[in-house]
Formats: sequence, structure tokens, C-alpha cells
Amino acid sequence: MKLFSLSLLLFLIFSTNLLFAQKYVNKNRLRSKFVLEKNKKEYYKKIETNIYQTLKKEINSSTKKEWQKALIEAESLFLKNRRISNAIIKALSIKTDKYIKLQRAALETAYATDPNIFTTQVNRIFKITKDKISYAIAGNYLLRTNTKSITKVFLLNDLENKFVSWHKNPLLKSFHYYLKYSPKEQFLHQPSLKKLFKHTFQKGKTIIFSIHRRNRNFPGITIIKKPDGSFVKNNDGSIFSIPQLAVSFSNLPGYIPNGNTPTGIYSIVGTYISPTKSIGPTPNILVRTPFEVSPDIFFHKLNRHKKWNKEDYKNLLPISWQNYFPIYQSYFAGKSGRKLIIMHGSTDDLSYYKNLPYYPLSPTQGCLSTKEIWDSKTGKCIVSDQVKLVNAFRSTKQNQGFLIVIEIDNKEKPVTFNDIKKYLN
Repeated sequence: MKLFSLSLLLFLIFSTNLLFAQKYVNKNRLRSKFVLEKNKKEYYKKIETNIYQTLKKEINSSTKKEWQKALIEAESLFLKNRRISNAIIKALSIKTDKYIKLQRAALETAYATDPNIFTTQVNRIFKITKDKISYAIAGNYLLRTNTKSITKVFLLNDLENKFVSWHKNPLLKSFHYYLKYSPKEQFLHQPSLKKLFKHTFQKGKTIIFSIHRRNRNFPGITIIKKPDGSFVKNNDGSIFSIPQLAVSFSNLPGYIPNGNTPTGIYSIVGTYISPTKSIGPTPNILVRTPFEVSPDIFFHKLNRHKKWNKEDYKNLLPISWQNYFPIYQSYFAGKSGRKLIIMHGSTDDLSYYKNLPYYPLSPTQGCLSTKEIWDSKTGKCIVSDQVKLVNAFRSTKQNQGFLIVIEIDNKEKPVTFNDIKKYLN
């Protein structure tokens, strides 16, 4: 996911919804100049050059934004070397909370880069920061280190003592929950998946389910339920499904900005073609996070309250799911400011991810991505699960609905259709 103007995005939404409503996408017509070998090499070479040139500069009020961008770009390219590590240490060593956004970027990149070598710097920030996002990222980093004294119990006590009103802050409330309850406990108390898949959510709307493991390095799958309650099917009569990835470059939890895609409910408000070259020309399914748009837009004008209220979100859910905290992750993430999460394809250089479990899918800044393969000589699209997804969505004859992102267990392998088919009957 790349960030761009929200006003431009909204304009694109409404204009392209009219243009593409119910129109099927022809993969064979998709072209991208960006994927051509020469163009892509120049693009990534320029990014890497800018990263290393920036990281040679001193950190001050004039260069802090450049440093922030360089660290996030290094993270997105999975650059791991001494120069990057030294730069992270340098950024983490400046006065705590002096440059908050740079501090967050450095912590995030540290988390994505190595679980141990930045322990001293991260621990210092963790002890004295007043920034809740920095605190949560630092806490998650320390939890993965070899430091025996850093346990979930220790972090829980520290959180409760440092932030007395933690339960009033959506990010700290989520952090507290995931510290208090182990994955085993969370999934043990997960309500019926069968009831979730059967639930209407809102009459006459299309529902997309994106189903994942706790470990987001393993791809999940996506299925689509039509307004009549049946699932979109393939030509052979089997239920349509495609692999989908919900991991961010940082692989931080979803309640943290730029973390993995949060679980929970999103509003589907249409489709559009992104102007971002690395996302590509394939239409995206546009979803909105709670608080990102007005309740009227999110709930398709069927909300009871004009201002954001947890009750409207809760009432979308089956009764048995209404008290299950993980299904509210998108609600609290949205309240914390997460936005611009979409379902898209990719023209990224897949060689950066070839040694990762999800290859040939692409990580993002928190979006849901599907596999696309492009010809570097002709610019043609060879394979596109995103085209399949968009066409399956448009086959429901609805341009609005809801996306439900869930985790089903903590197994260390990709989700397959066999994992969920027993819940769809």
C-alpha cells in the first residue's frame, strides 16, 4: 500500500465506480510499463541510492523526514546490512521522543530487521517514551529478544503502571489484550466460524471473507458471499477462493500503524485503479476502516448513530461474536488512525521476497495483496489472482458490502480451502 491524497482517492472511487461497475476485467489487456526490466531496475536503483545517501546525513529538524522515508523504504526492500543496522542504531540513539515519527520508523525498521541487535537502544526508548505507538512497538520488539526478564507478565505490569488509563486508549487496549491472552486462549474462545460465514451482516450486500493464520507469513485465502447468502462459485461448481496475503513489511501486529492487516470488519465502497505504479493497473477493491470515513459511508446509510459508535459495529456481527475482542481489531485500529487499507495486486519486484514463505505474493504496508506475475519484456500480465478476485466480486452485482478479516488458528502453514469448507455448509 502506498499513501496518497485522500481527496484524490475519493474522486477516483466515485469516477471509476461508474466506469467499472459490473464490468469484467480482461487480464490479457493489462499492461504496465513499470514492470519492464529496464524501468524496474532504474526504479529500485534510485530508491536504494536515495536511501544510502540520506543515511549519510546528520539527523536534525531539516533531515528527519528524509530519514524517516529512507528507513521505511529500506524496510520495504528488506535491506539488511551493516550500513542499515548502523543507521537504525543512530536513529534510535537520538533523544527519546525528540522526533516522534522518525523514532517510530526506526523502531518499526528495527523490528523488521533483527530481533536482537537493537535491544539496548529499544529498551532505553521503552523505559522512558511517552509516545504510545513507540511504546507498543518497543514492547513487541523486546518480547522477541533473548532477554529472559522481558515476559508478557512483565510488559502487562509495566503497561498498567505507566499508562493508568490504558483501557481508554484503543492501541494500548489492544496491546494489553494480546499480552494477557495467549493465541491458544484466544482461539479456544473463538465463536463458531460456521455462524460467522452464515451471517448476513447487512441485507442485500456482498461479503468478502479474508481468512488467515496468526502467523501472517503464511498466505490466507479469500471467499465471497453473494447477497442471497450463497458463495461465488467457479465454472465447475466449486466455491471460488484465491490465496491472499495480509502481512506488512514490518510484520508488526495489526493494531500498530503499518502493521499487518487488522482482523475485523471493513466497509467495501467500490473499486478503482491506483495511480501508484508498484500497485499496478489491475482494479483494486476499495475498503474503508472504521473512523476513516463517516458512519453513513461505512454502514451504507443503515447506521443508527450519526457519530462513530461501537454499537453500530457490534450490531453487524452475529450475537455469538459480539463479545470476541479480536473481531474488533479493525475498529480500534481505525480509532487509532489506521486507514488506506485496500485489496490489490502488485507489480513489485518479486525477487526481494523469493526466500520468504509467501513468495510469489507481495507484502505491503498493511493491505491485502494477491498474486500477480508480469512479463518484464512486454509489460503484459501473465497471472493475476487480483483479476479473478475483482471479477468474482463484480459477479455479485453489488459494488458495496463488507470485508471480514479473521484468523482461524495458530498453525504454521498456508490456509487452504479444506481448512474452512466444513464451516460453509
